Amino acid sequence: MLRPVPTGVEIKLPSERLVMSKTDATGGIVSASQSFVELSGYKEGELITSSHSLLKHPDMPKTIFKILWDRLNRGLPIKLIVKNLTKCGNHYWAFTSIEVKRDRDTKEIRNFIAYRTPIANHVKESIATLYRQIKEVEEKHSLEAGINFLHGYLDEKRLGYDDFMEKMENGANEKGFLSKLKNIF
Repeated sequence: MLRPVPTGVEIKLPSERLVMSKTDATGGIVSASQSFVELSGYKEGELITSSHSLLKHPDMPKTIFKILWDRLNRGLPIKLIVKNLTKCGNHYWAFTSIEVKRDRDTKEIRNFIAYRTPIANHVKESIATLYRQIKEVEEKHSLEAGINFLHGYLDEKRLGYDDFMEKMENGANEKGFLSKLKNIF
């Protein structure tokens, strides 16, 4: 499938609807809420079995996905802010919380479930600037340099990654909204 060309047009994540996707352990989409399907611009059949990276916006630094997969492969949940690309090239920002689901018997990782909520403009502006800086470091040097840049940024703020995301979440969406969504599943 051809990757869309970014249009620069931002669309808003619906705050009143569940925007959720479920992947297998390798990131292949196995199911999605109707809101997620509509937001993506793809047909459900185009999404199912496709890698979630289909939606990755080229502005996203590799560092963020390295942290994401390192965490998920260890069976740990993660929160992050992503800029996703729709089929027509538009984009949206989302605060994303990903949970790990394991097989009851074998305890092997079976699925990841991602819940998305809108983020406030001030959070988006801050994170977009940080992501631009990380991406520049990655392009000029390496992925490892991008990771080191992010760690240095967090060290300056005296925050770990999880604390930073918690701070972003508190400024990103209605308090408790994500928790309410998770209780549905």
